[in-house]
Amino acid sequence: MLISQGIELVNDFITPEHCRQLLQDIEQYQSVHAIPTIHRARPGRSLRYQVIDGERIHESFPEIGEIYRRTEQLVRRMSGLDLTPLNNRAAAVNVNIVQPGGEYRWHYDRNAVTAVLYLNQVSGGETEMYPNHRVHLGQWKHTRAQRLLDSLLQNQRLTGRFGCAMAVAPRAGLMLVMQGDRCLHSVRAVDGCEDRVSIVMAFDTPQAHCAVQQDLDPYLYSEQGNGIADPNYQR
Repeated sequence: MLISQGIELVNDFITPEHCRQLLQDIEQYQSVHAIPTIHRARPGRSLRYQVIDGERIHESFPEIGEIYRRTEQLVRRMSGLDLTPLNNRAAAVNVNIVQPGGEYRWHYDRNAVTAVLYLNQVSGGETEMYPNHRVHLGQWKHTRAQRLLDSLLQNQRLTGRFGCAMAVAPRAGLMLVMQGDRCLHSVRAVDGCEDRVSIVMAFDTPQAHCAVQQDLDPYLYSEQGNGIADPNYQR
């Protein structure tokens, strides 16, 4: 069960042919739409990626919407939790495009369960993680106490001493399902010359509330947020 292990891998959630078709659709979308490039520099590992948020996906990618609905049923069974799509459509499902040299900083998710569906295999770009590596304060997870605990557990020396690192290499059709708000995770730098493309899907318990949503969405999905600090860790 996901609830005890913290992560699960699902092989061949969609076929290689389906992955190729989605990649073609995404490439076509890129050719006619400007996609935000997010860059938030920080020591160690930064945010450097492109993103198509859930509002755009709802308008232009009905096939991804169907994948999201299939995934919802899967994660409900795997987790044993009463999970629902996020009320926040922009954050519910994203297409993340990590270009060569790009990466994604260490973080916890705002939501209980996250599924990452990889559409291609690249050099580098592994999802690196420490499952069940958080002292989670529940309804107080957006407090100063939670921020302090998180910063301690993200310290590289403490993480290596008390956590067990795992890495999942992207591969077409592979899905990673994790307890996103309890799994410390990031994306290693992409090598070579090919973009790493994945569909990121978020689920949470009914009536779940993200206290920093108003600031977090521009930080993750808009170039206008460049230069601001992560709202999860603002004082």
